[in-house]
Amino acid sequence: MNSAPKTYLRSSLIAAILFFLPTGIVAVSCALTSRGRLENGDESGAARAALWARRFMVLTFVVGGAIYLVLVIALLALGAFSS
Repeated sequence: MNSAPKTYLRSSLIAAILFFLPTGIVAVSCALTSRGRLENGDESGAARAALWARRFMVLTFVVGGAIYLVLVIALLALGAFSS
């Protein structure tokens, strides 16, 4: 018995809100597409959409994390945290 593919909707929403909105929106869109296809019985289409949702979710975490890291390094270099 095949289990339903994971849609990555919750983690895509978290990534979009907290990390990087442009790619996060694409991840959420793919996750919603996966969810809709799963509800319509298209398991292979849902799995493909879930794969794209996961890819964009990971990209969102990586890009957002890199942006946060660059910002912290820039602030440290400018002396924003020194007394």
